[in-house]
Amino acid sequence: MKRIFFLLLIAGIAGNAVAQSDANFKKDSIWRPSHFAPDALLPHWLVDVNLLGGGVSQSYTMANSINNYSNAIGSVSNTGSLSFKNGLAYGFDAQLAYFFGKSNTFGLGLGFMYLGEQGDATLNQFTVQYQSTDSKGQIFRQIVTADGGIKEHLNITDLNIPLLLKYKHRFSQRWGFTADAGALFNLQMKNRYSSNAAFDYEAIYQVTTDGSTKYDASPTPNVNDILYTKAQYNRVNPPQNENFYFNNTLRGEGYNVGLGITPNSNKGTVSYMTGSVGLLVQPGVNYYFSDKTALNLGVYFLYQPMMNSSSNNNQMLTNKLGDYSTVMDMAKNITNISYGLNLGIRIYMGKGRDRDHDGIPDRQDRCPDVAGPVRFNGCPDSDGDGIPDIDDACPKVAGIAKFHGCPDSDGDGIPDAEDACPYAPGPAKYHGCPDSDGDGIIDKNDSCPHTPGLAIYNGCPDTDGDGIPDNQDACPTIPGVPEYHGCPAPPVANNDDSKVSVPILFEVDKYVIHKSSYPTLIEAAHRLNDDQDAIIIVDGYTDNTGSEAHNEVLSMRRAKAVKAHLEDMGIDPKRIQVQGHSDKDPVAPNDSPENKLKNRRAVMHLSTADKK
Repeated sequence: MKRIFFLLLIAGIAGNAVAQSDANFKKDSIWRPSHFAPDALLPHWLVDVNLLGGGVSQSYTMANSINNYSNAIGSVSNTGSLSFKNGLAYGFDAQLAYFFGKSNTFGLGLGFMYLGEQGDATLNQFTVQYQSTDSKGQIFRQIVTADGGIKEHLNITDLNIPLLLKYKHRFSQRWGFTADAGALFNLQMKNRYSSNAAFDYEAIYQVTTDGSTKYDASPTPNVNDILYTKAQYNRVNPPQNENFYFNNTLRGEGYNVGLGITPNSNKGTVSYMTGSVGLLVQPGVNYYFSDKTALNLGVYFLYQPMMNSSSNNNQMLTNKLGDYSTVMDMAKNITNISYGLNLGIRIYMGKGRDRDHDGIPDRQDRCPDVAGPVRFNGCPDSDGDGIPDIDDACPKVAGIAKFHGCPDSDGDGIPDAEDACPYAPGPAKYHGCPDSDGDGIIDKNDSCPHTPGLAIYNGCPDTDGDGIPDNQDACPTIPGVPEYHGCPAPPVANNDDSKVSVPILFEVDKYVIHKSSYPTLIEAAHRLNDDQDAIIIVDGYTDNTGSEAHNEVLSMRRAKAVKAHLEDMGIDPKRIQVQGHSDKDPVAPNDSPENKLKNRRAVMHLSTADKK
């Protein structure tokens, strides 16, 4: 037994060491269905059922039964010593247990235990000498001896209610350790015995002078005593006839004598006083088939102090021929110890803990602290994209499984979290940003995203090569100078100071000013800025292509287009007057496309205070 307890102790220490490596498995690793449920996640209720088998021993405190014999001679009497051998125990126990708290490690168990025990109780050196009266009414000294000892084979029924403090620790998917200890309340301890008892009954008579008999209480009989003993018979008779003499001759004459007398009944039952409190210890290891079921393999130790309800009630082992009372009646207090192996099954009941109250027990809940639906194993899906938050790299924004729950808003194959331009599709080499004009400069950094350009001009071209990018060049196709925003410097004024030298020309039926006319507009603006008292008069003309009415409107629109550009250059609109002249006053005959181009014009004249 010591070896078994030692091995179980080593198993418990090893289990705790292994547990250190697994203690944080749920916190430090990715959840997998194969992970086992530790104690904290197992159900609080369980049932233990164990088969028990082993040995049993008993020790006894003997009652002073010699005083039950009348005037017993103590110096020559000995009620013997009682010992127990060949003990064997078998049975079962069943317990319903509840484990407490968040750790779910300690609990209480209440149940029922049945033990069937058997063994041999042996009484040695039994002999008593006491005062008795025979069938004739004569007083004499009775001598009763059991020379070979008395053995009773016991079959014991031991029923108990265990109330145990229970400990458990699951340290891997398959293995765990358990230890139970507590009180054992006895319901029944009943012995059924069968005895091999055989006694020699002898007698000593002391005769008085008047012929009556009296009790000789001296340890050594008087020389005048009449001895009906084996020793006395064998002094004068052949020993082979002693049984006939005692069992037939003397007994036939009414004497209470006989040799090798067996009891009239050598079987019976004796019960111990119920209600005693003992101790039960059950350490063991568990092999888990699943989170619901485990196999128990361990040992048990049972200690029971019992009191004999039949002792000290004037029982005598034997008195008259054939009388017999079990040797167990001579035991006042009995200590019953049983020990051995237990093999059983542990069944967990209920759903286990559910910290987030989502109806999914923690041991099956991937997110035990946050409520979630069954289809996601208890995890929420905050953004409703069908990917639970625990697997969703973007739990607050709906996304797709390909990108672990993150969105790809522009559909360019780069998730938004990694896309520098999440709402405009672009290639991976530009981190998801587009380059619409293919100039190697992404659109968000390109001042001219739809026209290929140079990095030096932030992606804009310089068409006329004047060092001024097109987006800043008022004359992008004509080389110019910075002072005139990329346009050529204005020409020297002609003799007519009131007329801006170059007319502004238009396409057929159009009133859009071409960029090539910007220098003329700039010249007009300069002259207005130089003379703050001057105003400008814009005259619009057409060729003879359209009708009179159409040309009237078109010529006015051309004049107004010039006015609008001057206003954009900062000229006060009050200083600009416009007139439309239709196809009047042509500068060339309308007989060719080239001449008609000259007539589609707008002409600007300055008017100052000293010029009428």
